Amino acid sequence: MKIPVVNMFATCEYVTMGLGERPTVVDVFNSIQFATLPGTHNFTLFARLLAEPSIHPIHIKARREGAKQDVDIFSTEISIGEAQAHNIMITEDFTFDHPGKYTFSIYTGDELLGNTYLTISSDPIPTQEEVPKQ
Repeated sequence: MKIPVVNMFATCEYVTMGLGERPTVVDVFNSIQFATLPGTHNFTLFARLLAEPSIHPIHIKARREGAKQDVDIFSTEISIGEAQAHNIMITEDFTFDHPGKYTFSIYTGDELLGNTYLTISSDPIPTQEEVPKQ
C-alpha cells in the first residue's frame, strides 16, 4: 500500500466544495498579526490527499518554534475510495500565546506527509496620539 500524497496543505479563511467535491480554497495566508497575545483567530486548515483506494490513519499536529512538544490537532482514519482523493477541513478558533513560527504537520502513522507554516506576531495597534501627522 502506497502512502497518500499531499496535493495541498494550507491555512486559509475557508474552503467551499464544488461539483465533484472539488475544493475552492479562499484567502490562503501564512502570517497573523495580533495587537496583543494571546490572540485567537478563526481559520481553516485544509489538506487534500491523493492515494490508492484504502484506509489511512491521519494525524495533524502543531509545534511552535522552540517548543519541546507537538500539540495534537486532529486524528482520524480516512477511507479513500475509487475517486482517490480525500479533503480534510479543520475550521476552528486557534489560540496563539507566543509570537514566532508555528508548523502544522500532517502524518499517516509515523510518516510525515507535509508541512504548512504560520508566523505569529504581536504589534500593538497605534493609538490616535501615536499615529504620525502628515
